[in-house]
Amino acid sequence: MLDEKFINIALRRIVILKKFLTSGLKLVVFKSYWKNKIISGTLVLSFLTNISLWIFLFKNQKSSELPIILHYNLFFGVDCLGEYNEIYLIPIVGVIIIIINTILGYLLYEREKLASYFLAFNIFIVQLFLLFASYLIVEINL
Repeated sequence: MLDEKFINIALRRIVILKKFLTSGLKLVVFKSYWKNKIISGTLVLSFLTNISLWIFLFKNQKSSELPIILHYNLFFGVDCLGEYNEIYLIPIVGVIIIIINTILGYLLYEREKLASYFLAFNIFIVQLFLLFASYLIVEINL
């Protein structure tokens, strides 16, 4: 008798969990945030820019035992030296910014569409700045 009650309760909870998970997936997949052409286009451009940043750094990789310049300031000169693999922190930061801003834009979209547009556009601008900074670091170290 106890086993039968336990099995019925467990089956009901499984059915409820299945309904909850499938309804949540429908909301995520078919949300109007992802269908918005401006936001989705900006996110695609941001991903492509970040991928090009990774490719650019891989193509210009040097194997050297000497440290490279990681940051240069016009007023103070060289601020930071390090190994070449530390330059990959730049595209990693770009990926983190993509993830955080996309989640924030998704959460804000229904209440404040303008903020979502701003966050999506901000992702692309930040990726361009990171690409430019990586280019300058590679050029300084030639």
